[in-house]
Amino acid sequence: AGSRLMLFTKEGCTLCDKAVDVLEAQREAWPHSLDAVDIEAPGNEEFLLRYCYDIPVLHVDGRYWAKHRITASEAVAALTDAAAGKFEARRGEPDARKARPR
Repeated sequence: AGSRLMLFTKEGCTLCDKAVDVLEAQREAWPHSLDAVDIEAPGNEEFLLRYCYDIPVLHVDGRYWAKHRITASEAVAALTDAAAGKFEARRGEPDARKARPR
């Protein structure tokens, strides 16, 4: 079964497409599911408010992992940790609701 990855995305996100490519390349060695969540879809307003400036945002097994760009080595490290039951949420999860006005 493997780990469950969530990709928070929206239409036209080319960085999201690149993240999918990186993760798909690791699927055979590190089995995982990859679910895309459209932050602009009805019912996803909370994700839109949090991640509107930072997609893609990725979660592993429900915990924040990364934003913007990921490398193959970063993917392997996260999937290795997840497979061993040792994945911990990373620091720096974006939340546009907390942005300070300038």
